[in-house]
Amino acid sequence: MKKNFSFHLYAMITIACWSLAFVLSRLVMREISSESLGFLRYLIASLVLLCLIPFLQLRKVDCKDLGLIFLTGATGFFLYMIAFNKGVKEVNAATSSVIIATVPMITALLSRFTYKEKLTMMQWFATGVSFIGVEIITVFSEGFTISNGLNWLFLAAILLAFYNLLQKKLLKKYSAIQSTMMSIFSGTMMLAIFLPKTNNEVPALTLHSILLILIKGIFSSAVAYFSWTKAFEVAENAASVSNYTYITPLLTTVLGLAIAKESLNLSTVFGGLIILSGFLLFNSGQLFSKKVEIRRLKMEELEEAARVIRESFATVADEFGLTCDNCPTNGAFTEAKHLRSDLENGNQLFGVFLGRKMIGFFELVYKENQQATLEKVVIIPVERGNKYGEFILNNARRIAQNDQMKQINIGIIKENNRLKEWYQRNGYQIVCSENFSHLPFEVLYLQLDIIEEIDNGQAECGQSN
Repeated sequence: MKKNFSFHLYAMITIACWSLAFVLSRLVMREISSESLGFLRYLIASLVLLCLIPFLQLRKVDCKDLGLIFLTGATGFFLYMIAFNKGVKEVNAATSSVIIATVPMITALLSRFTYKEKLTMMQWFATGVSFIGVEIITVFSEGFTISNGLNWLFLAAILLAFYNLLQKKLLKKYSAIQSTMMSIFSGTMMLAIFLPKTNNEVPALTLHSILLILIKGIFSSAVAYFSWTKAFEVAENAASVSNYTYITPLLTTVLGLAIAKESLNLSTVFGGLIILSGFLLFNSGQLFSKKVEIRRLKMEELEEAARVIRESFATVADEFGLTCDNCPTNGAFTEAKHLRSDLENGNQLFGVFLGRKMIGFFELVYKENQQATLEKVVIIPVERGNKYGEFILNNARRIAQNDQMKQINIGIIKENNRLKEWYQRNGYQIVCSENFSHLPFEVLYLQLDIIEEIDNGQAECGQSN
């Protein structure tokens, strides 16, 4: 796969903006309450993001998802922002950033109990190491009495972890930028309860504080979230981006010393280093590239393959209103018996594996005149955005070429412009479209001419967080 290194710029922009937020929050809250600051920050961010809507491909919001959207807004922006600002007001920026940096680990621990995701012995050990680091910061900074500031920051970290878990459900249906925008909008609506308080406090603000609030709203919120999403979109794998979060405490410390003239105590240094060591141990399996394997499926693996296909096609079925009644052949309704029939008919079924986990599927059907048809190309929603789709297309092309095929054909829903553009970016050309009496949509056919010179070897991909 062709690597795109522009994600480094997007990730660094995000980390710089987020690190700045820790420092600016402490400065601004000398003149304004934490509640008013939270409301103003995300009101500004919402206005900026609203201006981006005409340039984004957003899907219609399903009314059934409104409850989940408001829940993400409450945990990730309303309650989190109150807890975060109250904590940062009492604790220096460096310590605050270290506590908030525990969010990925807390998220993984909560996933163990909510999604039954297993943790390795190394991850449990790493959790203990990080807990020791937290204790060092707590005990040596405050004695054996935990300060209110640290309490608020721990609460903020837990709230953000719950937000991450809830976002996983939204990401099965909506793009990352859309789900984030919806959560910000709903969170801002809740923060509006502080509008009367904000109206009383804003007139007393100095021009300097107003400028800092604008920076937080525009850069630490709108620009940061958009850049973070773009980084995941163009990166080779998710781990390449997420590892940048380890820079946040260091950069926050530097900015705190330079801008706010904060002092740095040894407990934060040693405790922070121990916590970061725990993070590195916890994510040791994600810090290095991991080979994603494609192999032919065996009969006993077809049940799992059918589940992967159904989960992946569910987002398409929901978007275009496909049901078992109006489109029973859609992948959202695939059963293992259908795949067994395909296998018995000589079709080639392939699974995409990340470690032992099947995360994708595709099928090749060979026809006359050295023509191949590519079917059921899927990656489960939680692993999308890691370039695994391109990985499938490259390998499907390689396999077809090795089997002396000259062209690969594929049919998709004509109205699915996002998918059409994706295939075109990967070399497929539109051939024609056709209506069928048994399908509730028009089928668009695309074709790829197989060339002799293609990439060799399987691509190295990172594991998604």
